[in-house]
Amino acid sequence: MKRHHWVVRVTHWVNVVALIVMVGSGLRIFNAYPAFARRGDTFCCYPFANKAIPSWLTFGGWLAGARNWHFAAMWVLVLNGLVYLGFIYLHGEWRDLVPRRGDLRDGWEMFKFYAFARRDHPRQGKHNVLQRATYFALPVVGVASVITGLAIWKPVQLGLLTDLLGGYVWARYWHFLSMVLLVVLAVTHVFMIFAVDPYSLTSMITGNYDERLSPEERNARPFYHLLPPRRTTNAKASGETQP
Repeated sequence: MKRHHWVVRVTHWVNVVALIVMVGSGLRIFNAYPAFARRGDTFCCYPFANKAIPSWLTFGGWLAGARNWHFAAMWVLVLNGLVYLGFIYLHGEWRDLVPRRGDLRDGWEMFKFYAFARRDHPRQGKHNVLQRATYFALPVVGVASVITGLAIWKPVQLGLLTDLLGGYVWARYWHFLSMVLLVVLAVTHVFMIFAVDPYSLTSMITGNYDERLSPEERNARPFYHLLPPRRTTNAKASGETQP
């Protein structure tokens, strides 16, 4: 069945590239002054002051080059995000992503399944509650990253915004935290794709998805698709296997 519209697929992969460039170049910019307190001051909430990010995690080569890449990727991310959000709103796909009544209950059921306290995979539709929470949070955190980025990019012209965020130092800190949260959400998303539903990766390329391979149908916990088939007592007697 067709699962993802081509607009969703294209904007997804553009976002992948834009986020990698933005995070890598942003870390290179941060390394130019790897602290949040102004010189001579202290800052309460960052214990790694003056410790540079490993260079292999950065992108852009030098400060000016990293700034050029960062701002270029920023406009790509903003425009691409507007296309994506506009499409899912007009196409109605936002209904698959927004929080619902009963999400706490469904999340608890998914936790019990992953903790082996429940035998059967909860039936929760196209995306389970943990996936919906991640997909809903990513655009929200992306918007926060853009807003905080604008506040530190133009702290004079956008002085009101910068002040609302607590001033330049705090705006820079919120921007850093939003980047960290974006990375955590993205890494969690990628991990769960490969751990639980690797067959969905094809759907983000071709748009097609075989529902018979969904985690619900396979009763799949993380990395269960890598394990050999289990044999039950009856199966051993009859020579049949149970996946």
